[in-house]
Amino acid sequence: MRYNLCTISFRHELVSFRELLRYALDTGFNGIELWGVHAKALLRQRGQELEDMLDEMFSYGLEINMLSDYIPLMGNLPMDVLLKEWQETVQAAKAFHTDKLRIFAGSLSSQSLDEKDWELCTERLNILCAVAEREGVYTVVETHPGTAADGLDSTLQLLRQTGHPALKLNLDFLHIWESGADPLAAYERLKPWIVNIHLKNVEARQWLEVFSPNNIYSPSGSRRGIVPLADGEMDCQAIMKRLILDPTQAPVSLEWFGANPFQILKSELGWLKGLESGLKPEKVEVTGT
Repeated sequence: MRYNLCTISFRHELVSFRELLRYALDTGFNGIELWGVHAKALLRQRGQELEDMLDEMFSYGLEINMLSDYIPLMGNLPMDVLLKEWQETVQAAKAFHTDKLRIFAGSLSSQSLDEKDWELCTERLNILCAVAEREGVYTVVETHPGTAADGLDSTLQLLRQTGHPALKLNLDFLHIWESGADPLAAYERLKPWIVNIHLKNVEARQWLEVFSPNNIYSPSGSRRGIVPLADGEMDCQAIMKRLILDPTQAPVSLEWFGANPFQILKSELGWLKGLESGLKPEKVEVTGT
């Protein structure tokens, strides 16, 4: 399997992009999931130096797996302004040589959307997909609460109603589990669209609010309930067994929003690779479908 380091895990660390590349290489990651805030900062500040750094990264076998950004999909922004912002974001993805650009499907839960809202959301997504596809970039929506893709049924509705072949999915297992869906059953239903997977865990359902954007992006926000993959309420081991035995599985990005990201992510990757090396297909029973 291929594992990616999310630079958002270092959003409150004083660390350079080159240091993160070195850490990813030394730790055994295959690639980088680059946070849009970091990508745009790098593009503003660097020219040839950035290209040289990327060339060096590629020579070591690392890649920028995906650029993860945000777009005001359902806001009041006029379509021409939205398109200009989107085209700039697509060009940022191209600058980092990735064909995957992750966004959220708006900022409203699926239950709060009426028929007109769904039409607006899917029509705009269709336009964005067409723009990005012309540049060889997939538009990737993430399963996430407070968006149109906040559960299994709503995500399927979004994907099917949009209907664009360049619309893909980043399956965040914790958030699909948070919605009440069986994560393994959801994986099977959504697999035709999945091009990336997010993994993180929580001590118990009562602490899921820790991942709300207003809290998790704040340097002073609570980190109560954030635990390593093996220690949370969601059964990450069962999920990994399914992924490891699936020859079509998408790459996995590790998201860590707690303290000590350097130490924790190294430990998390070691745990995942230990599961992978310890599994033999003929001895594994997969359940929970």
